[in-house]
Amino acid sequence: MKHRRIDFSAAVSLVVANMVGTGVFTGLGFQLLDHSQAFTIMALWFIGGIMALLGAVCYAELATRLPQDGGEYHFLSKVYHPALGFMAGFVSATVGFSAPIALAAASLGTYAHGVFDSLEPASVGTVVILGIAAIHATNLSAGMQFQKIFTLIKILLIAVFVIAGIFHGNTQGISFAFGENSSAEIMTAGFALNLVYVSYAYSGWNASTYLAGEIQQPEKNINRSIIWGTLLVMLLYVSLNAVFIASAPMPEMMVETEGPLKFQPKDVGIVSAGYIFGTWGGKVMGGVICLLLVSTISAMIIAGPRVIQPMFGKISALKPLSVTTEKGNPVAAIVFQTLLALIILWTASFEDIMQYIGFTLTLFTTLTVAGVIVYRIKYGKPEGYRALGYPFSPIIFIAANLWVCYSQVTDKTTQSIIGLATALAGVMLYFISTDKNNAQVSYE
Repeated sequence: MKHRRIDFSAAVSLVVANMVGTGVFTGLGFQLLDHSQAFTIMALWFIGGIMALLGAVCYAELATRLPQDGGEYHFLSKVYHPALGFMAGFVSATVGFSAPIALAAASLGTYAHGVFDSLEPASVGTVVILGIAAIHATNLSAGMQFQKIFTLIKILLIAVFVIAGIFHGNTQGISFAFGENSSAEIMTAGFALNLVYVSYAYSGWNASTYLAGEIQQPEKNINRSIIWGTLLVMLLYVSLNAVFIASAPMPEMMVETEGPLKFQPKDVGIVSAGYIFGTWGGKVMGGVICLLLVSTISAMIIAGPRVIQPMFGKISALKPLSVTTEKGNPVAAIVFQTLLALIILWTASFEDIMQYIGFTLTLFTTLTVAGVIVYRIKYGKPEGYRALGYPFSPIIFIAANLWVCYSQVTDKTTQSIIGLATALAGVMLYFISTDKNNAQVSYE
């Protein structure tokens, strides 16, 4: 039986740290390629926050009713069928966490290079991934203290940046009011595709569900950590992007579409900070953002192995990856996830990873939120926490995400097909393992 060593503050720090990272410091550069109005961009971040909150209240209900580690793997196995749960778990285990770790490390390397030209981004990212993985593989308690401290630093520094930006003022003379072309921009496929970047920036609101079996008083702390963490991040995101737009010229924050750096992440934080604090202040802020991304990488290195460990433990050929220490620390899974993250960091492009992750994660979060409705039909209303706004909250979330998925399939077909292929590979592994081992690969 696992020890419940994660208190409420640690659970909130995991949610916030998983959310605040790569997306908010890189997404704006891509969004500016399609949108020129501040209102449209603010609408992206606000709508993305509302969607995350709707998903959060639904996940909170499932996590409170089914308080065990595993996230979507556990939920979908219980609500639908073990094969669907395994499919979701396989995606999470292989790329769902490893790819975001690689993205965060790539962004950290980009910001580090912006501060010190001599630093090579991928090399910096590699060192950070290995260092943080070593901390969490060695001692979970030390890792959680590390997580709390860096998450608190992250929130405080973003708050300082936002306050400084407010005092600096709207030097670009940007209007945040509803404009003549705002409706037209919002109804385009480009808006839906940019919601992928925003949704990725908000992804992580379900982080505490992956460690539900280790959270103290899960019937109370799981839903509180998800909802309060999401609300806090939504406030930070909308404020931060408003400061970016008001402080720096939009063309300077836009990603490059030509040359060796085309469609690579843009260090919008350094560009904005340069206008607020001056050149040296911008470099200092770049270093600060590197620290913020350390917290993000740390949170995902904690959560990901909690999916890998229980899932692979049910397949004899993969059981070595489910080995834990005497205190339940999934060291083998941490090593496996770290190696995958490093491979992705050194072999894939930033934009392709972003679109690929966005599609696959949106697909499974949509199925999980739909599971709230299915589980109520099967077992009735929960006695404890109930999803706020039910049934409208899951219905709106599902409809919005299906729109995003449709837009991505039609515009980013290759990445979407690769995402579906990854999921199907998980199903094949499930049935192959079941047949070969003559054992039920299910969540018990």
